[in-house]
Amino acid sequence: MDGVIKRGPHVSSCARNYLALVFGIRSLVVITNTFTIWKDDFLDLKCNSTRVGCHHQCYTQFSPMSPFILFILQIVFIFTLSMANYLYNRDSLYVSQNKEWKTGFINMLAKILIEGFFLFLHHMLYPNILRPHIFECHITPCEKTVVCTMLKSQQKDVFVMWMYICSCASLLIGVREIYSSVAKHTSKSRIYYL
Repeated sequence: MDGVIKRGPHVSSCARNYLALVFGIRSLVVITNTFTIWKDDFLDLKCNSTRVGCHHQCYTQFSPMSPFILFILQIVFIFTLSMANYLYNRDSLYVSQNKEWKTGFINMLAKILIEGFFLFLHHMLYPNILRPHIFECHITPCEKTVVCTMLKSQQKDVFVMWMYICSCASLLIGVREIYSSVAKHTSKSRIYYL
């Protein structure tokens, strides 16, 4: 059984616990906000226009993709990755150290890429992180100047900031884990070859 070990955690237990905690908090916050603050983001935007189609076009300009939907997609991608990793490793009781390190490394790298991609996408859609509470809409079906106000904007801002912080925390935990994993693997390889 040389070079073969019982399957164990491929990430440190501390990092795994932190990532699970952050993921759990994010999921809980999303679930509670689904039926309260973000129940209908489209109807929460109130515009001083009566023209048909103006409200819809102003909402599209104001929010090309709802931050809430963006964060839900992020959670779905991370959960899917975690489930795929679990299903891939659940049946093998014994795996080689090298295979265990590779799957752990790839899984953590994929999580970092997902977190980074969604943070980048959010930044591209909303460079100031938060949407404005009041904005002027100048678009085809509307009158010359239409002013729109987002209801519950402060609660939505708190939600967005919280989710953004959780994403950044997960990203930093993942980067730190990748760094320490590579450092440990490199030092073990040096000892092995000495």
